[in-house]
Amino acid sequence: MNGRRAGGNFLLAVLAASYLGCSSGSESGVEPTLPTTSGPAPTAIPTSTSTATPTPTAVPVSLIAFETRRDGTAQIYVMKPDGSEQKRLGTNAADEGNPAWSPDGRRIALHSSRDGNMEIYVMNADGANQTRLTNNPARDQVPAWSPDGTKLLFWSDRDGNIDIYVMNLDGTGQTRLTTSSGADQVASWCRGGKILFASERDGNSQIYAMNPDGSAPVRLTNNSTRDFNPACSPDGTKVLFWSNRDGNMEIYVMNADGASQTRLTNNPAREANPVWSPDGAKVAFWSDRDGNNEIYVMNADGSNPVRLTNNPAPDVAPDWR
Repeated sequence: MNGRRAGGNFLLAVLAASYLGCSSGSESGVEPTLPTTSGPAPTAIPTSTSTATPTPTAVPVSLIAFETRRDGTAQIYVMKPDGSEQKRLGTNAADEGNPAWSPDGRRIALHSSRDGNMEIYVMNADGANQTRLTNNPARDQVPAWSPDGTKLLFWSDRDGNIDIYVMNLDGTGQTRLTTSSGADQVASWCRGGKILFASERDGNSQIYAMNPDGSAPVRLTNNSTRDFNPACSPDGTKVLFWSNRDGNMEIYVMNADGASQTRLTNNPAREANPVWSPDGAKVAFWSDRDGNNEIYVMNADGSNPVRLTNNPAPDVAPDWR
């Protein structure tokens, strides 16, 4: 080490010689005898300690959750983005639907009638640990997560009209955000803070944006037909929705401020419930273009639509992690 005296160097050499062919004291249980010297005491050489490398947290594999009636009642299934490995989550016989992945992909919010009426529940990604969050005689449905995963939006008619509510993840702090006379429902909480929702406050369903406390609602779409199911892109700059403005239900995209509204699908059949892939490169949706409601995926520009499910029962309401 820097600054060590010559006497110390000599002592270290003697020490090294005395250790040749011998085990360390900690291994043998015998303390080595230090030679006598008139030089200064040697400077202790610190033993290096290795720090264990932390095990990285596993990133959940990409999955699409969806609602299906293939088992008789509405149930939650998951599948890989190519449509393979379709698997049911849970074993409840009641209607359960509108699955919504948490931002970290480890939990799913849903609505279920297992306790007599539609309430909001949350469960692990594998269907375990199902927990009821709302408890109201009215309908509580269609949950959506805040970007930080600490709150849930949902719609309820508990106050006599369908309105948007927010609550903490443990079900506390349930607060009404909208108070218009028209139905306000099907919300999406965007990165950056804005909440998008569909509202009939101006006569027909249109897309609106508001602050997280429900203030400053702004209308983003304006046409004489129905615009519904807004879904924010992962980066918060784009919004998917469906509309029948061109004669039938089709998928559209627009900027977060409502500009540049563009049609993505063009089919005589109905197409609805669009959601983004986690990287924003693709869109999942349901369509009855092949005679039955099935889940499809396409590129974000509307190209290359591919059917993922093929079942006589309806498959709808996809959500992608």
